Amino acid sequence: MKLPETSDTIAAQATPPGAGALAVIRISGPAAFSAAASFLSPVPRDPRHASARLLSVKDGGALVDRAVVIFYRGPASYTGEDTVEISCHGSPYIIRTILNLAVKSGVRPAEPGEFTLRAFLNGKLDLARAEAVAELIAAGSAGAHRAAITQAEGGLSAEVRGIKTALTELLAEIEARLDDSYGELPALELKTFARRAAAARKETLLLASGFEAGRGIREGIKVVIAGAPNSGKSSLLNALLGYDRAMVSRRAGTTRDTLEAALEIDGFSVLFTDTAGLNARAASPLEREGIKRAEKAIARADALLLVKDASVSETPGDRRAEKEIERRAPKGSRLIRVLNKSDLPEKRGRPGPGCLKVSAKTGEGLARLKAALVAEQKKVFRDGAQAVVTSARHFAALSAAAGELTNLEAVIKKSQPPLELAAEHLRGALGALASLLGETTPEDVLADIFKNFCVGK
Repeated sequence: MKLPETSDTIAAQATPPGAGALAVIRISGPAAFSAAASFLSPVPRDPRHASARLLSVKDGGALVDRAVVIFYRGPASYTGEDTVEISCHGSPYIIRTILNLAVKSGVRPAEPGEFTLRAFLNGKLDLARAEAVAELIAAGSAGAHRAAITQAEGGLSAEVRGIKTALTELLAEIEARLDDSYGELPALELKTFARRAAAARKETLLLASGFEAGRGIREGIKVVIAGAPNSGKSSLLNALLGYDRAMVSRRAGTTRDTLEAALEIDGFSVLFTDTAGLNARAASPLEREGIKRAEKAIARADALLLVKDASVSETPGDRRAEKEIERRAPKGSRLIRVLNKSDLPEKRGRPGPGCLKVSAKTGEGLARLKAALVAEQKKVFRDGAQAVVTSARHFAALSAAAGELTNLEAVIKKSQPPLELAAEHLRGALGALASLLGETTPEDVLADIFKNFCVGK
């Protein structure tokens, strides 16, 4: 996969397709002003930077629309190039006509994400900030927006650059001694060097450690409600949502398929999946298929609610369900034990540590349960984190850098550490961090990143 040509002039609709009150068409590149002048009237001879004008859009002598047009002179524009933004009425015909007029003047239709790609290539954004533009557009919750806007404003980039600066200084100290053929420099102070390297490694690992919580912030926390049949799973889902999403019956086995619903809790998106009861004695093919689907959902969960009925003594079915959930839960997922129906006389005795008592009927304990579901995501922001890692690519780069620094730590612990090898590990760590910022990212990786953007951004 190759990057598109970036020396020509491009155009695209920057607002969603379809009819609307307004639409924005963006033209960017060396011929942006002359292309726009070919169908705008009166033709601005020397438009001022960031000035808005009410101009007529004409197709030959025919009036197409009257539009507000803003001219941006490069490099003081989003892309770093001369740019024209046309705000017209959101008629599909008007939009199509303006884009056709631009193409007739020699402009090319833009590829997905090409405006942001040009901003990156022209030094307006580093790659981490460019990727955050797509995250910001896709943000569907307050938490996702906060993480994206922090990254778009350079929060993650600043922290990575800080680590890079520390590593560059360490590498310079080693390289100076490698080049010191006459032995004029004092020997490397290994304890101080090791302490500074360990601090950089710790900071790198700290950034990477926020990825699981960050992924939940961006994509939504996948919560699976599971347990034995008739433990109140569907009732709990309805109570959490505040409306009847799932059918509820006293008869066991009502739920035969997975049932999904989304809820925003304290600014974080939570994606619930209600599942069929894990019944080892399932008789019908339909019930067995429901259990298979429940097991697949469990294997993809970020958090699992193991629901038990507090009004009955623990059953063999409860124990089998818990064993099956623990066996299939993915590594790193959280298991939250929930005693439902706490409004009824209890027959379970004292609940174990960390077990939450709730009542889907009265609402008792639901607030505590909701808080537990988003606790890790809230902690990320409560700890004052300046940046949250939400991208698997960023996590991989930070993990690679931390791995190199772990190897460096082992090297410098030796009685006579080989400085050439220490320098190589530092270069590896710096290379990984540089790829995160886009300083050394291959063209095919860039193309893969920007193809996921919408056209016009």
